[in-house]
Amino acid sequence: MSTKPKVQSATNDDLIGLYVKAAHDHGEATERGDPKAGNKAADMVSTVYRELRNRGQPAQSLLLRLLGTQDLSVRSWAAAHALEFAPEKGEPVLEALSNQPRWLGFSARTTLKVWREGKLRFP
Repeated sequence: MSTKPKVQSATNDDLIGLYVKAAHDHGEATERGDPKAGNKAADMVSTVYRELRNRGQPAQSLLLRLLGTQDLSVRSWAAAHALEFAPEKGEPVLEALSNQPRWLGFSARTTLKVWREGKLRFP
C-alpha cells in the first residue's frame, strides 16, 4: 500500500497523528545521526502537510494545536509549516526554539532566516 492513498483517505485527526509520529521520528533519527530514517520521516511530514493544505485552511489550522507540544521536533515542524498560513503564530515559536542547542536551534534559526528572505518554499 502506498503512502498517498493512505493519507488521502485518512481523517484530519488521523493526519495529525501521522504528522506527529513522523515529526517525532525525524527528531529522533536526527539525534542519532540516521539520515535515511530522518529523510523518510521528513518525507512523511511533507506528504501529510500537503494533504492538510489540499483540504483547506480549517485542516491546516489543526497544526496550530501542536505549537505548544512538549516534543520540540513536532513543535518545530508545526511552527515552520504555520509560517505559510499563520505566521503570527509560527514565528514566535521558531524564535523561542532558535535558542535550543544543536540541530533544533540551528534548524529554527535557518527556517526563520530563509522565510524572512522570502525564499522558504513549502512542500
